[in-house]
Amino acid sequence: MTGAARHRAPMSGCLALAMGMLWNHAASAQPGMPPGAVDLGWGGPVRVNGVRMDVRLFEVRQSPGDLADSLARQPGLDPWLLPLPDGVMLSGLRGNRPWLMQLRQSRPGATQGVLAVGLAGKAEGRALPAAWAPPGAKLLLDVRTQDERGWVVQQVYVHDADAVAFSRSLHAGLSAQGWRGGGGGLMAWRQARRVLQLVVVARRQGSGLLAIETEAGE
Repeated sequence: MTGAARHRAPMSGCLALAMGMLWNHAASAQPGMPPGAVDLGWGGPVRVNGVRMDVRLFEVRQSPGDLADSLARQPGLDPWLLPLPDGVMLSGLRGNRPWLMQLRQSRPGATQGVLAVGLAGKAEGRALPAAWAPPGAKLLLDVRTQDERGWVVQQVYVHDADAVAFSRSLHAGLSAQGWRGGGGGLMAWRQARRVLQLVVVARRQGSGLLAIETEAGE
């Protein structure tokens, strides 16, 4: 199994939602690999809102909380931090290039991490809403990663409609585009070998959507 495959699961809901705030936080520095970290290699191609990211995977004998605390104290770094259920996310900007570090506990006293750094400040292509997205859905975030099974697409949308009305619109749009399935709070849809998982949440005004599209196994 490749490093990218091992880290397919962490690049999911919490990562996508956290990266949505990455673009609004500025920092003057950029972290490197933590001291004592074992470099696990390249994490595969990643694009965030059209910006190519260089991704490295690593492991270090330190807890996610302690590691995040030491990184946050680095002069000039001033990262934005987000606690996760099993770790910590740090993010910021160096100039106009985004960076992100995700830290998750791999075993007691040890952390597996993902360090992603923007290769350019400008997007190479505008991220567009999916064909099944209802009219009025606003795409906030588009994250694309790749492993041996193909591309993984994670998107975050918001809509003015409430969660019930938005879910009905989603069902109609997906059915019209040839997707099959759906139901429940976590809606799973299929089209050929593609699997689409949707989570609709209520917001103070309107609703939100996390969509994760992956390639199905054989």
